[in-house]
Amino acid sequence: MANGVSSHRPRRLPAGERGWLLAIDTSTGQAGIALTNGENLAQQSWPAGRQQTTMVLPAIEHLLSQCAVSLDQVGAVAVATGPGSFTGLRVGMSVAKGFVLAAERAMVGVATLDLVAAPCVALGIDCVAVIPAGRGRVVWARYDAAGGGDLPRNSTFEELLAALDEIADPLVIGELAMEQRGTLAGRGVPLAPAAMAATRAGVLAEMGFERWGRGEVDDAATLEPLYLHGRPNPR
Repeated sequence: MANGVSSHRPRRLPAGERGWLLAIDTSTGQAGIALTNGENLAQQSWPAGRQQTTMVLPAIEHLLSQCAVSLDQVGAVAVATGPGSFTGLRVGMSVAKGFVLAAERAMVGVATLDLVAAPCVALGIDCVAVIPAGRGRVVWARYDAAGGGDLPRNSTFEELLAALDEIADPLVIGELAMEQRGTLAGRGVPLAPAAMAATRAGVLAEMGFERWGRGEVDDAATLEPLYLHGRPNPR
């Protein structure tokens, strides 16, 4: 250790001994957590709003208890890296890093829009993934059937509507307000079911577990959330 900073290298576990992965997604007001061991999956999603700070840790403890899984059995943590809510991303990243660094576990970061688009990508369907950005703005990106995506954009909802007019039969998937969904439906824009927005934590767990198995882990000391403020940023 030098100047109070320690280097961290995740402990690599053989595939058969990896145990459980904990997934944490607080990137928007719809928070979620999940557990998987590659065979079993448990997930929980709830409208946390701005209360992620007080709700996430109790929710994790409750899910672990329900699944009869101890922290010692958790070998990795996957976290949604954004874009999304500044406070939510900070909370999720802090909780994930706190556990990973203290317990010497692996860490996997996954972009939030990748999680939103994942159900469509799995079915080979082009889509436009959308999440709220606050104050009536949205963050969105196009994904092709192979999973390739454009750079995410932070725009007004009206700007999103204008962009959708230029896309042939755009399937929109993500976390949208009821009024926004009504506007899109009224314009004949295909919409994925609203309930699919509540499954991000389970998707995060599955994607994180697969990456963990391939050794595609992140450095917990340097992984940071992606904040998007009104202009394209790389995912």
